[in-house]
Amino acid sequence: MTDLDFTAQNTLYATHGLHAYAAKCPPQLVAYALNEYTEPGETVLDPMAGSGTTLVEARLRGRHAIGYDLDPLARLIAQVKSRRVHDSQIVGAYEEVVRRAEADVQELRHSPVSASLRARATPPDFANADYWFEPSVAAALAVLSHHIGQARMPAHVRNFFWVAFSSLILARTSVANARDIIHSRHHYYKHEQTPDVLARFSQRVGRMRRQMADFREGCRRAPLETTSTVRPGDARSLRVRSETVDLVFTSPPYATALDYPRAHFLAVAWMRQALGVSLSEYRATAPAYIGSEHCRSGRVFKPNPRVTRFESAARVLDEMGRRSPRQATLLQRYFADMSRVFRQTSRSLKEGRRAVVVVCPSHIRKVPVPTHEVFAELAREHRLELESELRRTISVRRRILPYMREQFGQRMETEYVLVFRKQPC
Repeated sequence: MTDLDFTAQNTLYATHGLHAYAAKCPPQLVAYALNEYTEPGETVLDPMAGSGTTLVEARLRGRHAIGYDLDPLARLIAQVKSRRVHDSQIVGAYEEVVRRAEADVQELRHSPVSASLRARATPPDFANADYWFEPSVAAALAVLSHHIGQARMPAHVRNFFWVAFSSLILARTSVANARDIIHSRHHYYKHEQTPDVLARFSQRVGRMRRQMADFREGCRRAPLETTSTVRPGDARSLRVRSETVDLVFTSPPYATALDYPRAHFLAVAWMRQALGVSLSEYRATAPAYIGSEHCRSGRVFKPNPRVTRFESAARVLDEMGRRSPRQATLLQRYFADMSRVFRQTSRSLKEGRRAVVVVCPSHIRKVPVPTHEVFAELAREHRLELESELRRTISVRRRILPYMREQFGQRMETEYVLVFRKQPC
């Protein structure tokens, strides 16, 4: 039995710790799949790339990588994590941004201030902004975001600073009045002392420079010089040429477990220039995410024969339908979406190559959901035969959020690594 327990290992090496992100896959698990099923110079695809763990590992091991994701913040993080940024470029741009931001923050402490500074220090307008951000914190964030956007620097360096900026907000210790902020249900938290935004930004950039240096060195030691590409796209309808990929590795979101637009909104509100979307536009995309809890549902669950013809899916949907028609509808849509993902996975893969899918069963309304069993049935329809099923224990100490057993049922602690092989026609 392959040992996939990484509890005692460092999972934040290279750029893996550049930005917090919910439900990240352990990089050692990606490394295992790359070493086991690919050779240097081959190409790996992650159709739901998230914050880019697969892409980083691919580059560290001399494999080319392609990643897709619906979420613009995820794509930004993945781009920065998987691209080498030279320290000389970071330092020069950092000094200019901080010098200008510090001058503005100093001037804000005196009155009157100029109209131009007042404009730079005006935070974005979104609901409950003053609830989540102290006035001085909001002004400092506004000034900092302005100068990140306006200072002269290459685009990939600017993206590096945008990730640093976002990480000030989406963090365990956030500058916002919140905790559990990287997850989808924020809790108000009043700081004992008002956070110093620019001091934290400086500390964050310093840490990120060290992480980027580690990544650059790792790429230098890799057997081949490779590339990574991050593209906007939907795993259910990928723009990838058929049979061009040597490995697909992905860790899909769980059904109704995480709402990324809600998890990220406090950072996205400040980053329209970086992400190309307003907060309202970003939130409007929530129903499109695989596993989303946003959908219309009636009082009666209506089985979809395209999903319920699979034994494991039919069994769990039947029980869920009696408990909660809405949750059954959400879960059925999730299975239908994942069937489309498996279709695209099979189409992209070369014949005889593998797709590795990491999934954890769950409980919804105390109903056990054997997601790994359902996935095996869905994938088989698309010429992806389950070759092996590996199990790993999810470390309790790596859990971040408390778990409400009375509400949700027994917590699942076993994660499944499903290895599929594409069969001939």
